[in-house]
Amino acid sequence: MPPSGRSQPAGRPAHDPPRPLPPDAPRRVGEHVSQALKDHITEMALGLLEEQMQARIVHYRADLETNPELDAVTAQVVAQLKVIQASAGTADRGAKNRDAIRDAHEKTLCALLERVIREDGISLLVERRLKKIHRNLARLFFQSELHEKTRGRDGAPKVIHHGEQALFYVLTRYKNRIEAELDGFEFASEDAREQSFELLAKLTKDMQDAFLARRSSELRRIVSVVHAVLVDFFSVQLAQSLGEISARVVQDARTFEGRAYSYKLTSEAFPRFRAAFERHLMVMLVGFAEDELVAQLADTAGAERDETILFITDPHLFSMICGEVCEGLYEFLCNEGFLDLPPDWRRASTAPSDS
Repeated sequence: MPPSGRSQPAGRPAHDPPRPLPPDAPRRVGEHVSQALKDHITEMALGLLEEQMQARIVHYRADLETNPELDAVTAQVVAQLKVIQASAGTADRGAKNRDAIRDAHEKTLCALLERVIREDGISLLVERRLKKIHRNLARLFFQSELHEKTRGRDGAPKVIHHGEQALFYVLTRYKNRIEAELDGFEFASEDAREQSFELLAKLTKDMQDAFLARRSSELRRIVSVVHAVLVDFFSVQLAQSLGEISARVVQDARTFEGRAYSYKLTSEAFPRFRAAFERHLMVMLVGFAEDELVAQLADTAGAERDETILFITDPHLFSMICGEVCEGLYEFLCNEGFLDLPPDWRRASTAPSDS
């Protein structure tokens, strides 16, 4: 998990009292998350999702060299086509009522979403995205365990629960200094020198693996609960609200304004559509899933409960989930002809490559 806004680590004695959770964080099993915390998580997650979107939009073969004369001819033809399309759009607006276009967008969007977000169970599209979410969740969990070092979100020293955890943090923090010390020694042979560095790397890796092995049971529990909560969210909460969501997204995105068609959304309207769709989805996701995750995962034994709560209330988690789901839905809507996007458009996955 990216370490922005988090301090560098510093260990503390095991007898210190556990560091406090954020003021709005839940503290008991079944206790609801405050609306203020939900709003904060939603806004942070949407901001992270927007950063990912801007950084990961790519155009296929956009870097290939072309013939300058051909480019000039192509640009002229494209300009002429835009003039023709604009004229056609103006005529279309004069012939069709904006309310009719809006209603058509709402009905088409709702009908398409109902094909992949169903009350009778998760669709193949959602199932595939859930598998990606599981892999990303494991990656985020281990990164949060390893790379948040020994300081928590509020800057207070992070509790050390295992000896392997403490040694891993120390070896990682002083890696450069230890390697410099080793490099300053006079070795009898180059083999002995290389062996010392290999042993340091092996010791660090062994401590990391031993620490993560201790946390793997908690990860399995988190993955199981997140899966159940998301299945409930898609097949119950979201599936029953598709009509309302479609109407709100179309209205907020104003997809029926400008150069608009009743059967599709233009590429110019997509950024507005994306922003509105992701906001409504994120608000619903955080509003439902946060309470469910806390109710089912806040019973972690001992001081490690704080770590679990901080992980399942981190905006990065919800940004990842929303990003994966929306990517699949946009591809589906584009393939069905509802989103008018360039054929060479694709959005790189928020998940790491499977290769």
